[in-house]
Amino acid sequence: MNPSSLTFAPPRSSRLAIDKPTVLALIAASLLVSETFAGALRYYLDTAGISALLYVPKVLCLAAVALEVPRARSHAGVWLVLFGLVASSALALLHGATLGNVGFSLFIYIPLLFGLFCGSYLEQRTRLLGWVVGLCLIASIMGIALDMFTSVPWKGYSYMMGDVELTANKSWAFGSTDRLAGFARMSTNLAVMIALYSLFLAAFLRSRLLRMMLYPLAFGAIFLTTNKSTAAAYLLTLMMLFLAGYRLPSAGAFLIAVLAGMALPIASLLMNIPQSEAYSGGLFASFNDRLINSWPNFIEVITNEGWGWWGAGFGAVGSSAAAFPLAWLELLSIADNTALYLWGMLGVFGVLLYFMLFPLLLRLHDPGSRIRDALLGIVFCTCLIGWATDVLEVTTATLFLGMAIAHVVTPRDATHPRPYHQTDTPLTGR
Repeated sequence: MNPSSLTFAPPRSSRLAIDKPTVLALIAASLLVSETFAGALRYYLDTAGISALLYVPKVLCLAAVALEVPRARSHAGVWLVLFGLVASSALALLHGATLGNVGFSLFIYIPLLFGLFCGSYLEQRTRLLGWVVGLCLIASIMGIALDMFTSVPWKGYSYMMGDVELTANKSWAFGSTDRLAGFARMSTNLAVMIALYSLFLAAFLRSRLLRMMLYPLAFGAIFLTTNKSTAAAYLLTLMMLFLAGYRLPSAGAFLIAVLAGMALPIASLLMNIPQSEAYSGGLFASFNDRLINSWPNFIEVITNEGWGWWGAGFGAVGSSAAAFPLAWLELLSIADNTALYLWGMLGVFGVLLYFMLFPLLLRLHDPGSRIRDALLGIVFCTCLIGWATDVLEVTTATLFLGMAIAHVVTPRDATHPRPYHQTDTPLTGR
């Protein structure tokens, strides 16, 4: 790729200034790199007896958030949501969860908080972030090739950290087809990263030809991971981007994307699909399994426990429920749908949070800088991936989601200056 074809801002300087935006961008870079190579790093670091080093980027993110929160000037709604999560944590403890559950959930959402409170600084170093994202994308594609044609030592490796068993790389298959994960932990994470990395880079490419080369390359890599939901989401996102110059069709696409994510689990309660369809091995077998088993079972647990209004609580749903299992809540460890995930955890408050994706997408669609175009594609794709995935537990997705929220709600003044403003966006032609 020709470096002159990239338009990251601000302009290239003769030397890298070590200031606050640069330090925060380097922390974000370390987070992206550690996530891109998570499977391999977990194997080699555990072999060397220093597996805890993998969590250094998240610890740095947590420290950055702790330092930034006292001076943050975010929208009042952001503080209301954070207060709601604290209250939901107390509710989870009342429902039988432990401090380990709550702490693990906080650990999962550190990238989102980092993007939320430090996103305005990260926007000032999009050139640095862009090159890191580009290198991570190349590494992800190379990891697929390595996984296809060689036997990598981290595949299927797991290890113990205290009383918790952690998976370095999940070895699994769809029928007779191996689900490739490359350097990452699992194929789902790899597919999501490739999709979001490519959408970020495409927004800064001057050349339409290079974008037309990047899109099929990224889609081909996603297809090789056999992650069908991400592949479909990526194609639908490209369709939206090519129509993004038109306000009304774009708004319609945003509304459909958000509503469909909620409608699918509801439809699972109304459809009568034979159980055999979940194990048929066909193209839609995994989706049928969600319709027949995953979504109805998840809904049944929440409703039977009487948690439909306020949810099970922050820490009682998702990976935290798997890492610190509660005997009667094992079915809540995977929702396979972001709207269902938020409802199960936060009740009606979670549903409202999910529907906030619609105004977020509308704000990102307003004419603006190229980072806004990048975040528009990423958030829309993340919303679509969330139809059949707990995408809020994917580090790369939550980091960019936090940046997107920060972009539209953080006041822009002398303290948090917008790095540049460019209305001629090559991605959408707006």
